[in-house]
Amino acid sequence: MISGTRFLLSSITLAAVALLINFAAAARSEEKPFKPLPASEYAHQAAEQVTVGAKAYDNQELTAEAFGKTNLLKYGVLPVLVVIENKRDKSLSLENLEVSLVGADNRHVAAVGPDQLFYLGADGKRNPQKKLPLPMPLPKKKNPMNSLDIVSRAFSAKMLAPGDTASGFFYFEAKPENGDSIYLNGLRDARSGKEIMYFEFELKK
Repeated sequence: MISGTRFLLSSITLAAVALLINFAAAARSEEKPFKPLPASEYAHQAAEQVTVGAKAYDNQELTAEAFGKTNLLKYGVLPVLVVIENKRDKSLSLENLEVSLVGADNRHVAAVGPDQLFYLGADGKRNPQKKLPLPMPLPKKKNPMNSLDIVSRAFSAKMLAPGDTASGFFYFEAKPENGDSIYLNGLRDARSGKEIMYFEFELKK
């Protein structure tokens, strides 16, 4: 009788574990992993067998797809997704890549690193007179900009092999405006160091 009871409890335990696993699997299947599209699906430009595509995540619905509940736009940060496709037979160096947001009035705003976003104020502004202490203190846990997604989704590739694609976000302390363009330069042939032609195109496809 005791052994039968133990068998019954074991069966119930295994069934409960299996149920939990199924619930977890179902929850994971409902989550839509963020995956950039090919460069040609966005506003794009091609030159010297390199295609660059870009899309401004300029509304809350778009930012939620990539960053969940962290609404970067609320803090004056415009995330722009950039996709670079190397269709050459040689590697590309991205070590000196420079990316800027260009307004309709030709104002250039340089991208900022995700680490700098941690220190934005509640109003989305950084005091230009205030110098950040070195070494920088760890950001507060309650800081809404202290998000792993902001870091993990940032563009970080330094080299692009033949036939490969690199993608990620660049962050700009700017509000989206009609006529915004993206400007990229500094792409070089990895072996010769020769610079590839710069790219500049409007973000609206």
